[in-house]
Amino acid sequence: MKKYAAIVLALILLSCKTDPIEKFDVENPQEPVLTHAGIDSVLAEFEQVDFADLDDDYKEYTNSNGKFKSSLKKESFYVLQGDDVLKYIVGEYRIRNFVTTDAYYSKNEEDYAKNIEQFWLVDKKMLYMMLDLVLRLDEDGYNKYGFVVRESHRHPTYNEKKGGASSSQHIWGKAVDIVIEDINNDGEKTQADKTIVLDIMEEIVGNKGGLGRYPGSMTVHFDCRGHRARWDKM
Repeated sequence: MKKYAAIVLALILLSCKTDPIEKFDVENPQEPVLTHAGIDSVLAEFEQVDFADLDDDYKEYTNSNGKFKSSLKKESFYVLQGDDVLKYIVGEYRIRNFVTTDAYYSKNEEDYAKNIEQFWLVDKKMLYMMLDLVLRLDEDGYNKYGFVVRESHRHPTYNEKKGGASSSQHIWGKAVDIVIEDINNDGEKTQADKTIVLDIMEEIVGNKGGLGRYPGSMTVHFDCRGHRARWDKM
């Protein structure tokens, strides 16, 4: 009898367990971030550290002292702790959508209350581009959240693991890959949805960055590298 009572109690406790994201949203009501100034305001909440002041273990883990050191040493990284990653940064997309999903990320996801420290490299011009996409989709009557952020920042170790280009813009936090879903609200995910996004991004990115179109897939890459680049192969 005691055995069954313990099982029932365990099931009750499991059913009552609060999702950490839901809990955060209840305790920290947020408004969507829908202006460039709003993005700036969220970023301003976090401490920044120069490359030289990054944790040595982190630099070794990410292989940031290797061939990328000369370029990375010019960068400043945002210091995130615990549930900082649950804050909105573009519309209702959260910071967690843009950080490297490595061991630091996984450890933090296990228990935000432990305040595991993460370092995030991001160029806010890329975030502006994504926000401009969200706003344009909404303005044109489409589903402004009709895409999933697959990944953004990839430090050198993670970029190599993912098979990224040797000089991928993801390494400097200038790029994001998104997966297109039902943009036109017709109940399906088709190339028509992707075409809508690509047409808008051609205008937004222009000569300021790169656009990976990847025909035959539902993935789109865009970045703020500072000059025009277009390609089709993954």
